[in-house]
Formats: sequence, C-alpha cells, structure tokens
Amino acid sequence: MINNKMAILSLLVGVLLVLGACSDDKNESSEKSGDAFLMISGDTVSEQGGCVLASRYSAGDKIVFRMNAYDSRTNEQLKDANLKVHLSTGEELDMAYGTHGDEDFWVVAYPVTEETPTGSLEYYVTGEAGDLKGEFRPFNVAPSLLSIVDLSEDGEAAAEPEVDEEDDVDLANVETNQNIDLVAVNFEFKGKNGEKTFYVKAGEKATMTLTSEEGLHGVAIEGLDAEINEPNGKTTFTPEKPGEYKIYCSIFCGAGHGDMTSKLVVVK
Repeated sequence: MINNKMAILSLLVGVLLVLGACSDDKNESSEKSGDAFLMISGDTVSEQGGCVLASRYSAGDKIVFRMNAYDSRTNEQLKDANLKVHLSTGEELDMAYGTHGDEDFWVVAYPVTEETPTGSLEYYVTGEAGDLKGEFRPFNVAPSLLSIVDLSEDGEAAAEPEVDEEDDVDLANVETNQNIDLVAVNFEFKGKNGEKTFYVKAGEKATMTLTSEEGLHGVAIEGLDAEINEPNGKTTFTPEKPGEYKIYCSIFCGAGHGDMTSKLVVVK
C-alpha cells in the first residue's frame, strides 16, 4: 500500500516538473521574441561645420542626420534596415546607408532655405529590418532640439558659442605652453587655472591632456589632427599653421553639449 502511494506521488511530481519546464520554455521564448527590436541612435551635424554636432541652422546650411541601427538581440548592425526621418513640417526623408570616413551608417541631408520656417524643427526616426521595428527621438529639451534661425533678424542667434572675451593679446610676445591641460565638467572646458584660451607655437609638438571631473566627455580641435575620444586621455600633435582653432567636446554629453568649447591659438 505504501509502495503504491509512493509510486503515485512520484508520478505526480514528475508530471508537475515536466509541465513547469514546458511553461518556463514558453515564457522564455515569448520574452525573447517580445524583447527583439531595432535599436536606432544618432545625431545631427551641420554640413558647413563638418562633423561637429549642431542644433541651430540658418538658410544656406544643411542639416545632416546621421543614424545607426542594430539588432537588439545581437548588437549587430543591420545593413539592410530602412530608416526614415520624419519632420514636424510633414516632410519625410529616406536615409541612405554608406561609408563615411572609417564608419558605415545611414545619412540624409535636409537643406535649410529662405522658405524654411524659423523656430523649432522637431523630428524623429523610424526604422524597419525584416520583422524588427524601432524608433529614435532626441531628448525633449531645448538645447537638444533643432532650431531654424534667421540671421538677418538676429545675427547672434546662430553664432557659435563664444569663449570668454579677452583683452587684445600681443601674439608676438604671448607666453606659450605646448602642454594643453583640459579639465571637463558639465558643461565647460577650462585649464587647470580656469583659462579657456591656450597658446602654442607653430611647428612644435604639443601635448593635449583631458581630465573629466564630471560627465562623459571627449575632446577634439577643429582643423587639427588632435582628438581624445575617452573621458581621460592624452594625445600629441604638431600644429603647422598659425591661427585660431576651436576646441570642442567630441562626445555628446547632454543638454549643454554645444557650450563645451575653448580656443587654441597657434602663434609663429
């Protein structure tokens, strides 16, 4: 009698275990298929400004949308994805996949004309790749939104962020330092002594060091082969041509990204 009861109990336990395993397999499969989507990320740059991130544009410029798309399950880029930019004007722009520099991603340029309405230009990006779908929307904060400005009405509205104004400097006698020590916080670049303009000699090797005390930043110098794409790092370069060069944050860091600028002055 006891043996019969034990046999029945063992059978019931076995059935429950099998049912439980089947249920777990079904749930896991459902979760995996439900979680799969097309991950889309990107930014906007000015055609006139090269690859510098921008959010304000005026007539004669082009807004360049740059996007990437990945399979959420594998983190692999899906080259056959179809991406489209949707503008608040009602226009839709099909993006094209191609090689740009050392990277492959999707791009489309939107020309800003005299007829383009001024003010905020909202956008979002949708994408499809097989059964995967995804959407990208920029942060809904003013500095992250695109703005169309009229230079004839307000020339300062579209101006690049200004560095601290200084008295006239005698470049023939200015003290130079080939070591550029940058400290980054949200959202400002400055030297260890608070300076925002740095002077180096042309034709001599310079060393740029970045220390990020707050936030995630990188740094680059427009027009020079000098870039650090990590929060803390060092690079060397030799500026050959005298002139002023813009120092800017090379990694999108938030609402105040466009304010992170300093100035490098190369003297003879």
